[in-house]
Amino acid sequence: MMGPVSRPRERGSKPARADREQGEPPDATGRTSRRRWAFRLVAAGAIPLLGLLVVECLLRLTGFGYPTGFFVHHPATGPDRWVENQRFPWRFFPVPLTRHPNPVVIAARKPPGTCRIFVFGESAAEGDPAPAFGFSRILEVLLRDRYPQLRFEVVNVAFTAINSHVILPIARDCARLEGDFWLVYMGNNEVIGPFGTGTVLGRQAPPLPLVRLTLALKATRVGQLLDAAGQWLRPGTVAEQGWRGMSMFLDHRVRRGDPGLARVYRHFGHNLGQILKQGRAAGARVIVSTMVSRVRDWPPFASLHRPDLTATQRQAWEEHYQAAVAAEEAGDFAAAIRHYEQAAQLDDTHAELLYRWGRACLAAGKTADARRHLTAARDSDTLRFRTDSRLNEIIREFVASSSDGVHLVDAERAFAEVRPEELPGEEWLYEHVHFNFAGNYRLARLFADELAPHLASVPAGPQAQPPPWLAEERCAARLAYSDSQRHDVARILERRFAEAIYQGQLGHTSRLARLEAEIMSLRASAKTTGRRRALELCRQALATAPDDWVLHDLAARLLGVLGDANGAQAAWREVARLIPHHARPYTELAKLDQARGDLEAAVAGFRQALAVNPDAAEALEGLGLIYASQGRSREANGYLRRALRLDPTRQAARDALAQGPSGSTPPRPRRQRRPATARSTVNPVAAPCRRRS
Repeated sequence: MMGPVSRPRERGSKPARADREQGEPPDATGRTSRRRWAFRLVAAGAIPLLGLLVVECLLRLTGFGYPTGFFVHHPATGPDRWVENQRFPWRFFPVPLTRHPNPVVIAARKPPGTCRIFVFGESAAEGDPAPAFGFSRILEVLLRDRYPQLRFEVVNVAFTAINSHVILPIARDCARLEGDFWLVYMGNNEVIGPFGTGTVLGRQAPPLPLVRLTLALKATRVGQLLDAAGQWLRPGTVAEQGWRGMSMFLDHRVRRGDPGLARVYRHFGHNLGQILKQGRAAGARVIVSTMVSRVRDWPPFASLHRPDLTATQRQAWEEHYQAAVAAEEAGDFAAAIRHYEQAAQLDDTHAELLYRWGRACLAAGKTADARRHLTAARDSDTLRFRTDSRLNEIIREFVASSSDGVHLVDAERAFAEVRPEELPGEEWLYEHVHFNFAGNYRLARLFADELAPHLASVPAGPQAQPPPWLAEERCAARLAYSDSQRHDVARILERRFAEAIYQGQLGHTSRLARLEAEIMSLRASAKTTGRRRALELCRQALATAPDDWVLHDLAARLLGVLGDANGAQAAWREVARLIPHHARPYTELAKLDQARGDLEAAVAGFRQALAVNPDAAEALEGLGLIYASQGRSREANGYLRRALRLDPTRQAARDALAQGPSGSTPPRPRRQRRPATARSTVNPVAAPCRRRS
């Protein structure tokens, strides 16, 4: 008998339906499906993450990459000391454009009886163009003289071209190092520094979460690999040319009303708030200063008309402007002011107009109008290398809204009050934001006055009150600042003012002429007798601070200029004793050996410099040039190319490569790669540092 014929399953039917008909709960299949999809999603995410973790471990095991903390341990100083990480800036800058922090050696545990002070900021806080005479150095002299019972450590972690995006991670590292006071002097580079709206150093003003994600990614070896690959595949023209000063930013102008500025202001406020929070959480008193800029006699770097100005309006504006300039040059300031005002009615965003208008008001005795127009000229400068009014207001607002333990030094107002009828000018600043010695002393005194009440419990000795602050001249002597150094700084400024960005400024020729006249007046201090007087002053300063490596560095350079090779060698050895992790003293010792014709000792010296810092471009270049002179072209080219990858401005290395071993031009070198690879520039035999735990 034929059994029942099974019916074919209908298309689209599911076997699970029968199971449900046999009593399975109606939501069981849904739960099973959701679990299956959840497993798939977890697997889809976990497998790539596991792969990245494996790659990260492999890269670390092979020694690829670099530590990203500001402080690291170094074999030359031992595990109980922290030193600055010379590769720290690589997360923020293309390597050929990297600016480096100054040498720092600090005990992991603060010694008893020590007051530790951290100084945060950019090049103005560093003390550029002469960090040996910056305000932090003067502050240390002031405090040591007035409170001899205490040992003061003033640790300056500021350096050139950084901004609050870079300073915040530095502050996080300093929070672990028992600072008693944090001094914050920052704000000049918010627009042109990393992640600013006018920067050449990467993406312009990205959203803050993207900034944080980018920096977190670059803290991993995988992120560093991707960053290195990206820079190799898409090398930037700016990076290939190396650091060229402020002129790199000439094509990155930002108007006063640019929408990106609002984002810059928000980022600055957020970063400043986080720095204040970090400092207070670490138990430090935080003292924040407003920023001083040269306003009275420093013209804008660049100006732009408002974008909607018509051709007819532009012609009328030019007529009023030229009439005003002619009247000003003739000394008719009332007519000049009238014409500037009429031009401003057509376009009041042009920075040079505002500057000339303010200058005419100042000459006419209209101080309040002059202050308003000159400040507006600074705020309208489209090459924004100075802190504007809004950034200074943000500083004031955040300090005012902060808890106890955060204090304000309103340096901008304090400098203006010295001469109430005028704004800060050349009496305080070399150029737009960098202080001369008098300006640095003034700023140091402002910070010292704010610190003093918190040091009132320190016993003053037999006196009923602490002695007065050391005078400016005495501080200069303690730091060995003399006419010889004034001459050298003036020569630095002369080279700086030759850059294109300065040449386009109003009044550049007359400013350069005044600087050259100052150099001529100081010529005697640069000759043998003047250098000897400077050396004697340096030795006197060392008698009171024998472990000050900066003074030994100054003495070594003076001895070298005077032709005392043996004395210079002894001084550089002292520098090496005090900052043994830094390449500079070993490089200088190698150059002295090379000058004497002892190439074997010079090679050993350059190699020692590279042992403590494999990224020392000057040592790489020096070693390459010696090998080139010996006909060891393969070794020479390797060192010279490494030097150029780190610093493309090294012309001697470039010339040697172009000449080739027999005078012929070798093949064009490959594109510059970031040295964040497993090659010897990043993975030396003697590793320079290990990451902070």
